[in-house]
Amino acid sequence: MYILSLIILNLYIFSGCSYYQSSDVEVDLFKPKKAYELSDKYLGLIRNDNIEEANSLCTENLLKNNNEITTGTSKIISFEPEALIEASSKSVFITFNVIRNSSSEPKCDLDNFAIKVIKDGEDYKIDEIKAMNKMQVFVKNNSLRIIGEDGGKSDLIVSLSNMPKDVYLRRNELMLHKEKVEAEAFGPVALGYKGKKVAISTTGGNKTFLSIAYIEESKATQGGANESNPNKEGSTEVNLEDALDKPIAKKVIPLDLLRNIKIDNLVFTKEEGFLIVEYLNSNLVRRIKVYNGENGELVDLDFDKEFPADTYNISLINFDKEDFKISVGGKLGAKDINAEKLGEYDVSIEGKEIKKST
Repeated sequence: MYILSLIILNLYIFSGCSYYQSSDVEVDLFKPKKAYELSDKYLGLIRNDNIEEANSLCTENLLKNNNEITTGTSKIISFEPEALIEASSKSVFITFNVIRNSSSEPKCDLDNFAIKVIKDGEDYKIDEIKAMNKMQVFVKNNSLRIIGEDGGKSDLIVSLSNMPKDVYLRRNELMLHKEKVEAEAFGPVALGYKGKKVAISTTGGNKTFLSIAYIEESKATQGGANESNPNKEGSTEVNLEDALDKPIAKKVIPLDLLRNIKIDNLVFTKEEGFLIVEYLNSNLVRRIKVYNGENGELVDLDFDKEFPADTYNISLINFDKEDFKISVGGKLGAKDINAEKLGEYDVSIEGKEIKKST
């Protein structure tokens, strides 16, 4: 009986040692959350033109296979995660819907990026990036058109002649006065992440008109008949085709009519709830306005009260669904700049709160 008890005791001791030894060993698991955070950080760095730091997140193999690591004339302005696809036990593909705007013409692309993240020892690195164009909005013959990933025939979204002729001004609480819209040319445009909304700016004289067009699924997104180069000036036949085209914009929601400003950027927040408008005012000071993406109403965030429009630049840093971060800086040569106001701020759109970042 003594010998049996001793054997049982020894087995218990050995099994206990084995348990504690195994619990001290960290299991080498791939963490998808870290992979997503890395890919999200990478696109954020590219959006902010920090190519060098973005490259530090990539494997040497990826970098050496690329001769030109720049964004070119089509800048990434926003992105939204779409899906996470497991590739192996130590790698995943994370897909993003990416919005790119041209710096030289009214043109916007909806691209899909698939970023492969691998685990190399203790580090997570980007090892592969694949991109494809899903949709492109461009101007042709005074018309805003859209073409899908398969190319072919483009569809008319809206023409300058179809834009509203006069609108109520958002800054007026008593909406009696309507002002004429001078739509002579298209300015910057921006697609939503699902390709169902297009933010549009048109210019004429000293006025800039802002609107959002809701579009139905176009033939362009389904593929269609072949068409000549969409950026080429049209012949008489093409102009006739444009005249006979039926716009696919189901409705155009007016946002605002602004004077003596220049639009720098239009960007939808994630889930397209709001539209952020970056612009230069008449004093060449960078400012921001925010509009509701559903009803077009201006969101009153008291930027002008907190940061007077003749003194402080406001720049967009990044954003989420209903929050975004801004940087506030003083205008060069401006007087009465309060140094305590300079810095980064977190802005809640729904809460209409502006808090200095800690």
